[in-house]
Amino acid sequence: MKIALRVIGDSLFNRLAKEIAAQDSTFPRRLGSTQLVSWQLERLESPFRLDYLDTEPNQAAVVLVEIRDATQIEMLWDFGRLEYPSLCYRVDSDLPPVPLLLVFDEHASAPSALDIPKLVSDWVCGKDDMTEVARRVVTALRRHNCLLDELGLGLLTLNLESRRLIYLGDFIQLSPAEVPLAELFISHLGSVIPMDEILLMFKLAGRASTGSNIRVTIFQLRFKIELVTRNQLTITCAYGEGYALRPGKGSPRPPEHLEARQMMAPFHA
Repeated sequence: MKIALRVIGDSLFNRLAKEIAAQDSTFPRRLGSTQLVSWQLERLESPFRLDYLDTEPNQAAVVLVEIRDATQIEMLWDFGRLEYPSLCYRVDSDLPPVPLLLVFDEHASAPSALDIPKLVSDWVCGKDDMTEVARRVVTALRRHNCLLDELGLGLLTLNLESRRLIYLGDFIQLSPAEVPLAELFISHLGSVIPMDEILLMFKLAGRASTGSNIRVTIFQLRFKIELVTRNQLTITCAYGEGYALRPGKGSPRPPEHLEARQMMAPFHA
């Protein structure tokens, strides 16, 4: 599978090129147990244009913009107000725009959530933190249903507004306590999440962080994930370490299910 990283900013482009070429690159070369990944860099010219977010059929892509000062944020706000709605709801295509990530220069002021335009999927502070950049890229692609493989990894989508967990067109409702936990597992798909990180997430979400409450919430979320994915995904326990969202024992869906899911319009609550 080829994933295109469309980059605005020479410094960020060079940093990404060096990281992707490294033997111990933080950008994964395999997703799940079978999906091989090839990362391709595309240099985009500044200033930002809306057609940079155009989606090509059967191609996964992310746009990364290096942010050095506030004027670049103001420009993106103008795009969000004037042109982005027409991109999201255009009649000539069912394909959603590709995710847009902002990578703030280490000398730029850290943003708040209110500073970020609506068309932005996520942002990272400090372009030298490639581990975080890679994690945010993969998470954005999974949220946009761009990562497809024979195990169905990457087809699990969380809609935060409706609290729905969606898989191949099927969905199940989550409780308010399960939503931040589901988001945490999806963003770390396949990796063990330490109990300390899960505990911190419960505290930040204002939930009771007792061991029994955490275990009950994980059990309930695991039941719903297994139900909506027909046991193709499950939450496993790594004794003494934490929990992980990993492939279950269900049979893979036929290829036509994956092809149909690729052609589906993005879910709107």
